[in-house]
Amino acid sequence: MSRRAGGPPAGEISSARAFRCFGRVLFALLFLLLGTALSAAENARYLRVGEPFPEEPLPMPDAQADRAYLGLRGGESFTLSQVGAELVLVEILNTHCSHCQKQTLPFNRLFELIEKDPRTRGRIKMLAVAVGNVGAEVEDFRDIYEVPFPVLADPRFALHRALGGSPTPFAAYVRFEPGGGAGLVAGTHLGANSRYRRLFEELLGLLEQDLSFLRRRGPQGNALVRVEPIVSEEGMETTVRAAFATLGAPVKAFRRVALPSGRRVYAAFVGGEGGERRFFAEAISRPSVCDLCHDVHFVYLFDTAGEVLGFIPLLLTKYGNVHWDDSDIAKLRGRMVGQSLNRPPLFHPEVDAVTTATITSALIFDSLGQGRKLLAELRQEGLL
Repeated sequence: MSRRAGGPPAGEISSARAFRCFGRVLFALLFLLLGTALSAAENARYLRVGEPFPEEPLPMPDAQADRAYLGLRGGESFTLSQVGAELVLVEILNTHCSHCQKQTLPFNRLFELIEKDPRTRGRIKMLAVAVGNVGAEVEDFRDIYEVPFPVLADPRFALHRALGGSPTPFAAYVRFEPGGGAGLVAGTHLGANSRYRRLFEELLGLLEQDLSFLRRRGPQGNALVRVEPIVSEEGMETTVRAAFATLGAPVKAFRRVALPSGRRVYAAFVGGEGGERRFFAEAISRPSVCDLCHDVHFVYLFDTAGEVLGFIPLLLTKYGNVHWDDSDIAKLRGRMVGQSLNRPPLFHPEVDAVTTATITSALIFDSLGQGRKLLAELRQEGLL
C-alpha cells in the first residue's frame, strides 16, 4: 500500500504487526463485551406467496440448448417474464452448499417427470440461479451432478439480494398470465425437498390456480428474518476505536455515523496536527447463504478515498462451523487490504476463498462490492 501525502507513515497504515497484535486481544475483548445487539447491518427475508417476482436481469445462458429450453432468442440478459412458460420453478442455490448438492437428484427426476408428461411439458420450466458462484463453479456443478436444466451464475448476489437474501436451497414457483407481465409467486419452499413426485402434483395444481385471487389477497405473513450483530453497541465502539488506534494516534471525534440506509458505520480523525486524517469502519452482519452455515460478522476499515485498510473478524466459520484460524484470517486480510471500494473486486474462488469457507469468503467480498453505494451515501451526507 502506498503512502499518501499528508497522512501518517505507511508503516502505521499497513502494519501487519499492529493488526496481529490487535487480533490477539480481539477475541478476549469480544467475550467481555458481547451483549444484546442494537441494530442489524443486513436482514434476510423470505419471498412470500402473492408477491410479484422481481424482474431482475439474469445473464443469458451461453448454451443454445438452454436458451431454446427457456424460449429465449438472444441478448446479454433476460428477465423471468421472458421465459416461455406458464409456471417457472426458480431454485436459488450455492454450488458449495451440501443441501443444494443433495437437492440435485430429486430435482433432476422432477425435470424428467415434467418433460415426459404432456400436461406439463412446455408449460412448466425449471431454472436455477447459483448465488455467489462464478461460471466455472456452475459448469463443474452441472457436470458433477448432471443437472439437465439451466443453472445461471449470480456472482454478485444480484437476484439473491432482490429476493431478500434467504438461505439456500430455496425454491419459488412463479405463475404467469398468458398475456405476459411480471409473474406472481404461487408457492415457495425453503430447504431441501426430496419429495419430487409430491412437488410435481403441487406444480400441476398451481397451473390451474386463480392468479386474480392471489393479487386480491396480496402477500401473506411476516417475511423478515433479522440477523443481529453479535456485539453490543458499546462493545462495537470499543472494538472499532481500538482498530482505529492501529492506524495512528490520537483517535479523535469518534462517533457512529447516522445514515439513511441504517448501515453500521463509524468515523474518527486519527493523527496529530498536520497529519490528521479521517477514517471509517463498517460493521457487517450478513445472513449465511447456506442453510447449514453460521451468519457472517466482521468489520473493515477504509479511508476517504475508499481504500480498505483493515479487516477485523468477529465471527467467521467454515465447513462444520469450525472457527477460522490465524492463517485463514491472514489470507482474507491479505486479499482485502489495499482493495478499493470504488472498484470492488469480483470474487475468484480459486484465489480468494479460505479453504472450506468458500461461501463465507464470497459473502465478505460481496460486502466490499456494496462499498461503492456506501461511499456515495457518505458523500451525500457531506462526510467525503
